[in-house]
Amino acid sequence: MILAIDTASRALSIALGDSRGVAFAAHQMRSRGQAENLMPMIERGFLATGFSADDLKGLAVTVGPGTFTGLRIGLAAARAMRVALGIPLLGMTALEVLAAGAARRFPDRPVLAALDARRDQVYAQMFRRAVPPFAECWSAPLAVSAKDAAMMAVPGTVLAGNGAALVAPHVEGETVVLDTVEPDARDLLLLAVARPLPSWPIPAPGPLYLRAPDAKLPTRR
Repeated sequence: MILAIDTASRALSIALGDSRGVAFAAHQMRSRGQAENLMPMIERGFLATGFSADDLKGLAVTVGPGTFTGLRIGLAAARAMRVALGIPLLGMTALEVLAAGAARRFPDRPVLAALDARRDQVYAQMFRRAVPPFAECWSAPLAVSAKDAAMMAVPGTVLAGNGAALVAPHVEGETVVLDTVEPDARDLLLLAVARPLPSWPIPAPGPLYLRAPDAKLPTRR
């Protein structure tokens, strides 16, 4: 049994399952309150499935890019459970999870995963068509302008994520726009189940920050 956690973007989601499928999943759109609601959501998952934390064989968490506060919440919870339970923790990017969800719906198309990074930028990564749940990387994750992100797309690309609408006007040729989707722990779980978990006690994954935070400490004079 694996617990997957995503708090990287504007949603809070978890999923519990194994190679047989998803046993429980919950997904909430939240601009705040992720810290207060994450553990109660996990408890609901255990109650609904009849499993407990002691049944977990591994954990998976999105490491970014995304909101700085959201990333810290998910990673802190996953790291704490990793230490308390002595089980491996797998980290994956939010863009890879987005691409996996899009590949599941459109397995014959390339995917450009894009999250709104504000400051007139998006976090973007291009993936080639692949058999779900995997999507093969064509580029590294980047923080770029929507116009520059569009240059990675080819005709027929699926634009996935809350940054897709920003990229779409700059793409030439036919596209599929999935601009209301967020990284989902169900897709993270499917990826984690299909991959070998890291051996214990490999160090826990860290956050993927593609740029400096908006908030800065005041400089001393």
